[in-house]
Amino acid sequence: MLASAAPLDLSAWKYRKRIPLTPGDGLAVVKLDREVYVGSANAVADLRVVQDGQEVPFVLRMNGPPDSLNLVEESLLDRSVVPGVGLQFVVHLKRPGKHSSILLYTDEKNFRQRVRIETSQDGVRWGVARSDGAIFNFSQDGREFSSTIVEYPVSTRPFLRVTVFGWTKTAMVTSATVNQHESQPLAYEVFAAITPQVWNDASTKSTVVAIDQGVTGLPVSRIRLETSTPQFQRAVMVETSDDGKNWRYLKQDVIARLPGAEFTEESLVANSWGARRYLRLHIYNRDDQPLAVGRIQLEGIVDLLRFLTPAVGTYWLYYGNASATALPEYDLNAVLAHRSLPETNWSLSPSEENPAYRPPPPPKKPWSEQHPAILYTVLGGAVLALGIATFRFAARMRPSSS
Repeated sequence: MLASAAPLDLSAWKYRKRIPLTPGDGLAVVKLDREVYVGSANAVADLRVVQDGQEVPFVLRMNGPPDSLNLVEESLLDRSVVPGVGLQFVVHLKRPGKHSSILLYTDEKNFRQRVRIETSQDGVRWGVARSDGAIFNFSQDGREFSSTIVEYPVSTRPFLRVTVFGWTKTAMVTSATVNQHESQPLAYEVFAAITPQVWNDASTKSTVVAIDQGVTGLPVSRIRLETSTPQFQRAVMVETSDDGKNWRYLKQDVIARLPGAEFTEESLVANSWGARRYLRLHIYNRDDQPLAVGRIQLEGIVDLLRFLTPAVGTYWLYYGNASATALPEYDLNAVLAHRSLPETNWSLSPSEENPAYRPPPPPKKPWSEQHPAILYTVLGGAVLALGIATFRFAARMRPSSS
């Protein structure tokens, strides 16, 4: 098996963490921590694993990512409207297998509907897989906010029955695709709980929520809101910034709390991505009362390092190199794809300065800044010469007295 890559000059890496582990034949799994994300110079593209001065190949993966999508368009059978309930139809999977979400296609605009998903082995006896799904579409501030995918627990049953509550026409859903893969749960972790700055913008009829994380580098992918407003449904726009002044559009979403007779449908999470310091939400109230926003919880998915440890020695994780802009490419990915190895979880030690670190030389100044005296002398001479030439030209143009 591959043990190490090429020798590595470590003088460009500012920080390191020791990985206390016991070398063996299996695969070491190490979860990154907050110090690594904050200290990394290029969104963890500068990570390197080193053992006794030798670079160790590794694979970097999210903690519990979903498998790749495999969307299959299905036929909608037995479309009908159930009085007092809504639109209902059946899907019989063309290729039976594991599935966990359905994407509904519709031409409707400005809606939010509850969706129930039922599954069956024979199309006769049904069990409820999810009763609180939701699809929505809103237009606000010149943007369209839409999501028509409904996720449910992984099922192997070949029949799906979908009920869209409140819709009264069979053509309101035009087609559907089913994602036939086993979705693994994503392991979200809380990075921070913050009391944001909140104000209302009358020009856009929105509540603005400004978030300063205090650091750069955290892979925030969810913003969870706390609010005392009892019922609402609002479109949200997410922006991000490096300096808190220049903002760029990031994502759009919808948050809601909708009390019902049987349960309260609630979604208080706005999705995000990236590692910039500042985040800003625009919660569009339209003509409703502004949303009462409390604390904000920032969540994300932590990455896992996987690498082989056949050699005895001290293993280190190095990070903080601004010139390393991409993760290295190793053969380890292909090796692991053909062989299953036992995994052992290990933790990182506290961060420390890399004793071999050498700061990069300061950027070379332009010639004009290196020799200002010569520059000013030349400029002064040029101005003087220009003045003399102007004086002589004016003297020639002066009319002679008769």
